[in-house]
Amino acid sequence: MNDHIEDLLNQVIDYAWDHNIGCSTIPLHEDQGPLVDTEARLIILNNKWPNENELPFQAAHECAHILNGDNGKLRYTNQYTKSRTENDANQRALSIIVPMYFADIPEESANIDQFMNDLAIPQWLEDSAVQCIERFYENY
Repeated sequence: MNDHIEDLLNQVIDYAWDHNIGCSTIPLHEDQGPLVDTEARLIILNNKWPNENELPFQAAHECAHILNGDNGKLRYTNQYTKSRTENDANQRALSIIVPMYFADIPEESANIDQFMNDLAIPQWLEDSAVQCIERFYENY
């Protein structure tokens, strides 16, 4: 894992801890995505996930389920879904990760393609990411 991705993952984990959410990274089969147990307020990340660049967004997404008040044990997927619960978690995950990613990047240097690529964020979230980045710089 490169230093930038590892730093972002650590920031998301710290964010989770600050919101009374536990986070554990364990080895699972490489095709098993992360999951969240909302009642236990616990996120489980897979440290054998084939694309570790996805881990910061995955962690933010699972954290968002708890913060959004979702219920149950939910497993992350990077596939498009019409589920309002998953869409709301994606939106909140972007609002968590965007300020961390762009904190030291001047607005004129902000690059949506780099952001999406660096964190392996699904392409179908690009419009939402652009809006979130714009809001970040409006309030920066």
